[in-house]
Amino acid sequence: VVFGFIPSCGRCPSCSTGHQNICDMGQFLATGLQISDQTARHHKDGKDLGIMCLLGTFAEHTVVNEASCIKIEKDIPLDRACLLGCGVVTGWGSSVYAAEVKPGDTVVVVGIGGIGANAVQGARLAGAKRIIAVDPIEFKREKAMEFGATHTAASLAEAIPMVQQLTWGTMANKVIMTMGVGNGAMIGEAMAAVSKGGRVVVTNIHPLMEMTANISLLDLTLSEKQLVGSLFGSGNPRSDIPKLLGLFREGQLDLNGLVTREYALEEVNEGYRAMREGENIRGVIKYA
Repeated sequence: VVFGFIPSCGRCPSCSTGHQNICDMGQFLATGLQISDQTARHHKDGKDLGIMCLLGTFAEHTVVNEASCIKIEKDIPLDRACLLGCGVVTGWGSSVYAAEVKPGDTVVVVGIGGIGANAVQGARLAGAKRIIAVDPIEFKREKAMEFGATHTAASLAEAIPMVQQLTWGTMANKVIMTMGVGNGAMIGEAMAAVSKGGRVVVTNIHPLMEMTANISLLDLTLSEKQLVGSLFGSGNPRSDIPKLLGLFREGQLDLNGLVTREYALEEVNEGYRAMREGENIRGVIKYA
């Protein structure tokens, strides 16, 4: 199985209308308790433990609710399948479902990590004509080209004139924000990079108390621009994960290239350091 980072109960209004990515029971992620009865399955010294995303993947053994488990084919290597528990589905779905990338589109992806790299792959598979990958780190820009980007830039400020030139001034059809943490000022830049009738997708998180974004509300109306959010790829992980693993098997989705380094459990802090420094696209923990 693959563990999905958001459980889906299958019965709430969101799940029953095909939006398992925003299951109403997902609110219990913050408590670390089971979505079925709000009890704990992990304990230490007689006390209940809440676990991250109800999974506890920094342990060799865990107890996970069936709502978080997606069955996959037996021949899929688990050290690649694990990538679909969050990043691959989130990035791919941000392009395919949330942005609705169409053949011939010009797409800008801002932030090339474990999510953004897959937004690039999703845009490529959806038929985008141009994919501009934006990241301040050269290594990540180079990796983006391997995943299907046609152009790169170190910042949105650098990307905007590039997009203007490539599109004869019409700008990008879609801009997908996949940084680790965003800020309101960048939303304005993204809206400036998108065309009339274009769409900006905000996949990255923002600080909890950030309540403002710098955008032209008049431009939003007069140019019919769209600003939408996306969680876990805006799709159905129970069908999307097997589908994407099928694309991996057929050579259309690159999972191998996502894994920059593998770590033993005792090296987890090194993995976090490498992630913070921008040295990894994805790191995978392997248990001996």
